[in-house]
Amino acid sequence: MDKPYGWCADKICLSPKVRDPWETDFAALVPRFTGGLSAISSTLIIYVILRSETRLSSIYHRIMFGMSLADICGSIAMALTSLPMPSYMPKEEVFGYSWAGTRLGNTYTCNAQGF
Repeated sequence: MDKPYGWCADKICLSPKVRDPWETDFAALVPRFTGGLSAISSTLIIYVILRSETRLSSIYHRIMFGMSLADICGSIAMALTSLPMPSYMPKEEVFGYSWAGTRLGNTYTCNAQGF
């Protein structure tokens, strides 16, 4: 059942000019920017901790170090967004849904990012 633009659901009608945000590059670009910025920020936190006099001897620095490492891993996965997704997904035609982001991967890279 294909729902074209302009269909009404629960008395909320979308005009033909309104696009789903997932069908634009906006959904792929924003996580790349924010994920990259977060990874850089966490790297700077680790740098400041390791350059301080107390380094990892305080509990606070150890907690911040661990949180920053975890954030770097999550932020890199977020920054990659759609890049590890398989370039061809046969279910797109069945569901009538297409992702606007760049896809360069395969099933294995998608599973690795999801892990």
